[in-house]
Amino acid sequence: MTAWRDRLGVPRDRFIPPEVWVDDPVTGGFVSVSRKIDQARWRELVEADEPIITQVDDGKTRPGAVGFQPTSSCSKPSLVADMLDALQVEDGHRVLEIGTGTGWNAANLRERVGDDGQVTSLEVDLELAEQAVRALTGAGSAVLVVTADGTKGYPDRAPYDRLIATASVRRVPRAWIEQAVPGAVIVTPWGTDYCNGTLLRLTVPGDGSAWGRCGKNLRFMRVRDQRREFLDPSGAEISGADKGTTLRSARELFEMTEFSRAAFTIGLRVPSCYLTIEDIDADHRHIELHDVRTASWARVVMARGADFEIYQLGPRRLWDEADAAYAWWLESGLPSPDRYGLTVTVNGTHEVWLDEPTSEHRWTVQGLKPGGGCSP
Repeated sequence: MTAWRDRLGVPRDRFIPPEVWVDDPVTGGFVSVSRKIDQARWRELVEADEPIITQVDDGKTRPGAVGFQPTSSCSKPSLVADMLDALQVEDGHRVLEIGTGTGWNAANLRERVGDDGQVTSLEVDLELAEQAVRALTGAGSAVLVVTADGTKGYPDRAPYDRLIATASVRRVPRAWIEQAVPGAVIVTPWGTDYCNGTLLRLTVPGDGSAWGRCGKNLRFMRVRDQRREFLDPSGAEISGADKGTTLRSARELFEMTEFSRAAFTIGLRVPSCYLTIEDIDADHRHIELHDVRTASWARVVMARGADFEIYQLGPRRLWDEADAAYAWWLESGLPSPDRYGLTVTVNGTHEVWLDEPTSEHRWTVQGLKPGGGCSP
């Protein structure tokens, strides 16, 4: 594959804000790096084939303070190139981008559609949208940036030949399909609460549905109205939880939490279950499962040299569900994520399938069907 610098014709540095954010090992949060104060470090971040955090805490935390949640970024350049290649933009295409961010992706799209094409980009955050407009204008890139909820699309300039999202979704919005021409392509990061996520490429046949296959591993921030949440039980609640142990080995628990192994499958079979992992110290790890809707929670306590303890709270037994999904993965021949596909039906139901849409291994992803869902 050609190097990303040869596949992306727009310089990245024109779109990176003067203040970016990096991990801070002292606080465990994120601190800002200023181009004015530390130009060498800022330049190093811009030139690397790595994502750059450009906003934390929805902009509430300003440079000089410690942030705790990345909320916008400029994606890894080689991944940007891969996603644009998957989109297969052609001269003259009308493209809708969901998630303007810095504007760099939109500028690369504009270059690919040519003089006769059109790029519309939606950004939910007003401050980010204004920054992107300034950067795009400075680069001479004619992109219409609209401050709006990207999950609703933008009917004013529909229909679109191509739609691309730069934030992850667990539900493919109905508006994206409705605003696409027959034969259009949708490229989006897609994942479950358990495993976020994969590069999903959908084709829109024109009958109100869309279907396509999953691909490589992607770690994108969620669109804001689909963010995942976790529970934080008190010590007293944990003391009163149902307790047990598991015979699963450390290797099996690794497989249950690794995208390339069983995690993607578990997410497809265990709905509304958010996975978090915390390394307590060199000898202890906590794997937690969360469903805030039902106030259900589970923790696996991994301790070197000891049995692995299980704690479960709430009406759902999340560990039992995840363990059963892992057993299915083993029995089904250890399917990798790229063997799965997704069909979004006319009524919005999300149906996942293994290998082919007509496979005997297909089911509705619970929680993504209007009015509820069904078990796998």
